Amino acid sequence: MTLQFGSSGIRGKYGEIITPATAFELAKILTRDLGLKLALARDPRLSSSVLRSAFLSAVLEQGAQITDYDMIPTPALAYQSGHTHESGGVMITASHNPPEYNGFKIFNSKGETFDDETIRSWTNPKSKTKNPKVKLHEIETAKPTEYKERLSHIQFEKEWRIVLDPGNGATCQLAPEIYRQSSTKATAMNSFPDGNFPSRGSEPTKESEASLCKVVAAANADAGVAFDGDGDRVYIIDEKGNCPLQDRVLGSYITCLARKSKGPFLVPVDASMAVEEAATKYGAKLLRGPVGDAKLLVEMKKVGASFAGEPSGAWIHGEYNLCPDGILSGLLYLKRLETLDLSVSEAVNEIPEYFMVRKSVGVTKKMSSSSVTRLSSELEKLIGKDSIVETKFGVRVSSDDSWVLVRESGTEPVIRITTESKQRSKANQIMRETLSLVRRVLKRKA
Repeated sequence: MTLQFGSSGIRGKYGEIITPATAFELAKILTRDLGLKLALARDPRLSSSVLRSAFLSAVLEQGAQITDYDMIPTPALAYQSGHTHESGGVMITASHNPPEYNGFKIFNSKGETFDDETIRSWTNPKSKTKNPKVKLHEIETAKPTEYKERLSHIQFEKEWRIVLDPGNGATCQLAPEIYRQSSTKATAMNSFPDGNFPSRGSEPTKESEASLCKVVAAANADAGVAFDGDGDRVYIIDEKGNCPLQDRVLGSYITCLARKSKGPFLVPVDASMAVEEAATKYGAKLLRGPVGDAKLLVEMKKVGASFAGEPSGAWIHGEYNLCPDGILSGLLYLKRLETLDLSVSEAVNEIPEYFMVRKSVGVTKKMSSSSVTRLSSELEKLIGKDSIVETKFGVRVSSDDSWVLVRESGTEPVIRITTESKQRSKANQIMRETLSLVRRVLKRKA
């Protein structure tokens, strides 16, 4: 079976990469390699029901037990997988990708996402053995009771006026229910599930959340909280109806955490230096890890971080859930602000906005050790003699006011380049010179 991997799970266009046959074969692999007791859920994409039926058929054929949660957010499925004695869980979703895509996120019995390398090892051909006589089981249906109970303990002291935007995704039912447990003044828009995502794209962005910004301002609300298609990302709007750069939101949250804990906290290698400055201001330790929440979770456990967060809004709170959780993250963010008597804009305005540029270059080969050495040397000259060179998660060279990152994509034959500086012209200049360098060192794809 040929599968396409994203930064978290298996995904692709339905009918091309992802088909009912994919779901059927994957179910057979997982009952063999994970165990005979699985949890299953889906998002509202039009193809999710078809994939669900194929997956269920294969699981039952293998004599496995299955708990079907139907449509719930990914973090709810992950939590249930880790707290209800399942051998694993499968979420049918393409997360924030367009509606024509679909895929699968796979969790172990602790509710942790499997990394791509592990999933690839399952799909390798293995010797076939005769199946023993299987015992047929009925499909058990369930609600994410344990997940709702865990989040119900996060209670606000004040009545936050919150406007939620599930974006027609998997959080449509659960998010309003959970937030209204904490604040009776929580309302929701775009809260009917629709796999076409008619109200906005499945990924919340500054452009797609323009309507939420207007509603927050018109309703005199305290905050807007939006989620992506499967609910593992959060997107915050301030009380003025402004849509701040989400790196600044992440930085503002880390400053809240740093007032009580010195970490370590973990962010991906491409997060803004403003986030690092925010942690340092309060004496907290901030570490950088790989891009992608599955890889970030592995690094989080390795370094003992209490929190890991990506600027995309994929935030992991290990104390609560080992999966990025948009619903949980929004609650905890507002709770921290409440404790410090801060509004969203007051918290975000503590974090400066710098100038970031991102580009990609198609390549025909991977970066060799000699390429890494040459890139490191040349980029060090570009950034300055006192710059710091790191090569663990790509080639990252940084100074007090600028940095550049060159890393291989995990999903495409491209090199990702990110630059950031406190001066717009310098960020653009570093990008131009880095693009030229990468094209010289690595043959550009035609």
